[in-house]
Formats: sequence, C-alpha cells, structure tokens
Amino acid sequence: MENLINIALAPANFILTMLAALMVFYWLLIIFTGLDFDFANADVDADSGAIDAGEIESPGFWNSFLSFFYIGELPVMFIITIVVFCMWLINVNITAILGIENNLFGFLLYIPGLIVSMLITKVVAKPFVKLYAQFNHKGEVAIDFIGKTGKVLSPIGSDKIGQLEIQVNGDIIKVYAKSIDNEPVAFNETVIILEESPDKKYFLAQKFPQ
Repeated sequence: MENLINIALAPANFILTMLAALMVFYWLLIIFTGLDFDFANADVDADSGAIDAGEIESPGFWNSFLSFFYIGELPVMFIITIVVFCMWLINVNITAILGIENNLFGFLLYIPGLIVSMLITKVVAKPFVKLYAQFNHKGEVAIDFIGKTGKVLSPIGSDKIGQLEIQVNGDIIKVYAKSIDNEPVAFNETVIILEESPDKKYFLAQKFPQ
C-alpha cells in the first residue's frame, strides 16, 4: 500500500492522482448534498453543443466527437470521471512496471494514456446510456412543464442552455432550458416555460414579470 501511494504521488502521476481525488470529492458532494453546483454548466455547455448541431445540416467534427462519447446522453462529469480514473490506472501501473514514475518518460504516457482511456470509456459508458435515460426521467414523464415557473440555477440565453429548478407537487425537478427571446436570464431569476424543443431535450423559457 505504501508503495502504491509513493507511485501515485510520484511526479509523473501526481496530476492524475489529484484529478482522481477531485472526482471522488465531487461525487461525494453530489451524493450527500444533492446539488449540481456550477459543474452542471459543463454538462449544459456540452449539451448545448450537441443540441445546436442538430439545427444545422452538417453536424461537424466537434458534435460528432461529443456524440461518440455520449455527451448529451450522459452527464459530462460522468464521462470525465471514467476517463480520469482509466488514465490514472494506466499511468500508475505502467510507470510502476517500467520504473519511470519519477522522470520525463512518465509524462509522455499522458497522450497515449488519454487515447486508450477514451476508447475504454466509450465501451464502459455505453450500458449507462439507457439506464441514465430511464433514471433521469423517472417520475417526470407525465408532467406538463408548459406554463410552469421556476428559478434559474445556471444562466440561460437564446444560444445558451441553462438549468432551471421547478417545484411540482412539493418535489424539486431540474430541467434544461434556453431563452425563447434574446433576453438573457441570470441566476436565481424566475422564468416561465413556454415551449419544449422539437427534440424534447430542453425547454424554451422567458423571464417571468415580477
């Protein structure tokens, strides 16, 4: 165990070890608080790229890349977590076997380690797509959000997807939304949902007059 700790904290692996620890801290915070914090913006921006690409004729490389790794179908932090832990396992084991955890050659593993980790993530994440889709919409399918008001958790705009918090029958439900007009809506402001996007991935909302 002591040897593993020494290798994990060696110069070539220190960055990945800190990233892995950060991922653990993030998920523990989510589990025990139920909050998305501002890491949700990463999910939102990634979803935004995937959604907007559907509005043009050619999806382009970036959107194809996001789609390939299920960004938009799974939370981006979930994907990042798998990649980070795969890289950590690969680098720690290979640097230990080759004895390069304390020199420059250990850092050279980052690029091939990242590529291999992303391919592993593609395989590992696939079974979670349907599972997450069912879990994410559990209890929400029959709810009609049109006309309901909610608080903005992350800013929204005409070209920026944000997250709303809506109270329905005593339950707090979070949904994604864009501004239906050109007016941006800031954090904690109240909006009213007017429409649902054609692909049903987000809603179109407007600032609710106070």
